[in-house]
Amino acid sequence: MSIPVIISFGANVDPLNNLHRGLLSLHKEIKLEDISTVWRTDPLPDPKQGADYDLGGSYLNGAVLSFTKIDPFSLKKILKNIEADCSRVPSNNKFAPRPIDLDIVMVGDRIVDSDNLTLPDPEILQRSFVALPVAQLAPELHHPLESKSMADIAADFLAIKDGMTKDQKATDLLRSILD
Repeated sequence: MSIPVIISFGANVDPLNNLHRGLLSLHKEIKLEDISTVWRTDPLPDPKQGADYDLGGSYLNGAVLSFTKIDPFSLKKILKNIEADCSRVPSNNKFAPRPIDLDIVMVGDRIVDSDNLTLPDPEILQRSFVALPVAQLAPELHHPLESKSMADIAADFLAIKDGMTKDQKATDLLRSILD
């Protein structure tokens, strides 16, 4: 049986082109059912770097919804291959500029806690640019550890979405993949 899978995306190195290319590849691997509104967000500062550190340009962030039977570990390999095809070089610096970032956020109500994968992704509870797109795609989906719906989680962020603006051009282009 297919279950809902939500994957977050982000990029700040040639973001529109890299996301279009990456999501098109992902759509060929697992049929995408929906793509959230795309948000333009400021890069997060690296607490280990000084004020002069180059954070790169603003990010384009959002999420996609699919229904698949692919297990999460195999799906993660697919995502890493797509990132590599879009010139993403693996790095331990989670604040580094990147051409594309694809992360599994939720796989139904599945809970995974391993060295390679944590589900649901803890960033749902920490980052508005993850929570808002997830809630848009699956508002009734419940976080299995918080016993809250995605809509309720996103509501906690609505008042603090500073630094986030909707990017209609990016949203329209990426949603055209579904046509």
